[in-house]
Amino acid sequence: MRRTSGWRRALATGLLALGAAACGPTPTVHRRRPSPAPKPLLIIPAPAGMVDGTTPATNGLMWVLAGTGPERTLRQIDVASRSDQGAVPAPSSAVAVAESVTGQLGVGLATGRTGALEIRNGTTGALQATVPVADPVRAVAAGTNGTTFYVLEGTARAASVATVDLPADRVEGVVPVPLLAVAAIPNPGQYALWVLQANGVVSAVALASGKITTQFSIGDSGRALALSPDGSTLYVLKGRGAVRNVAVVALATESVIHVLPASANALDVVLSPDGGTVYDLVGTSTLGNIQAFRLSR
Repeated sequence: MRRTSGWRRALATGLLALGAAACGPTPTVHRRRPSPAPKPLLIIPAPAGMVDGTTPATNGLMWVLAGTGPERTLRQIDVASRSDQGAVPAPSSAVAVAESVTGQLGVGLATGRTGALEIRNGTTGALQATVPVADPVRAVAAGTNGTTFYVLEGTARAASVATVDLPADRVEGVVPVPLLAVAAIPNPGQYALWVLQANGVVSAVALASGKITTQFSIGDSGRALALSPDGSTLYVLKGRGAVRNVAVVALATESVIHVLPASANALDVVLSPDGGTVYDLVGTSTLGNIQAFRLSR
């Protein structure tokens, strides 16, 4: 067996110490844990089979359209107390509902190859008038002036938005929109519409000319739209199956600045009147609820 002399052992020990000093201590790696998804501020019970819902009024009341098969109801819910205020019958063809700031309901119908907008009392739900539109209704939005509803209608070949005037209870104009449109809402000045397509493309459509003035994508599978009261931010419900979220879009840059969670069964998104709370409307044939998320400012 070959022995290492003393000076060789000393040299080896010195080299090891020198190498350790050169490398320094092993750095500590700090890994930032991902922020947990925000939890709902409130989960408000709602009827099973929910189809659509309105923006909550300043008194905290909102209407939801629900039902399966031939049965449909319009049910009023107090989001503050999480209580059911009662229901009125609705046509089996009802597919959408919106409420004006003056307290009138617009209920969209998709009947065979045509459609209509029912005008109802926002307190009692009683039917006041029915305004025919050319094609089956896909969605309904209320204007900021309190006297206008915007009715998204379409077939497999074309889509458009009809402007319905409430005092006259008639269609005042129609503008074409992209074929795959699933939601359309007016900007605060009511001179343009923000239109969401199923492929995630958002377009601004001028109401006077029907021309697209800007267009951008927020990701696949668009489902519903909400707009902040000042018109600066879009909230876009998107996703498929169990993967759904709400993209928060700054319109000044046309970019997604934040993403909020949404239930796997979320079907619509609405904002509180002050724009401080977003509500995810959740529904299947066997369940329904409204999930409230407080927005940071």
